[in-house]
Amino acid sequence: MKHLNVLAYAGIVRRSKAGRTVTVRLRPQPMREAMDWLRRYERFWSGSLDRLATYAESKEVEASRKRR
Repeated sequence: MKHLNVLAYAGIVRRSKAGRTVTVRLRPQPMREAMDWLRRYERFWSGSLDRLATYAESKEVEASRKRR
């Protein structure tokens, strides 16, 4: 229930109650907005992390050559 409370507070889900039955519905718009925001940063970080991986791999190759 704590997780559902957090999602409801964020506006991601909507709850309705009929008697003892609580229905929880996903609201897609807040999730779309979050995904749009994440995609912008994913493009930025993917490029940066790819460059970092290339650099680290080149340093690893250099180190293994020096050990020989």
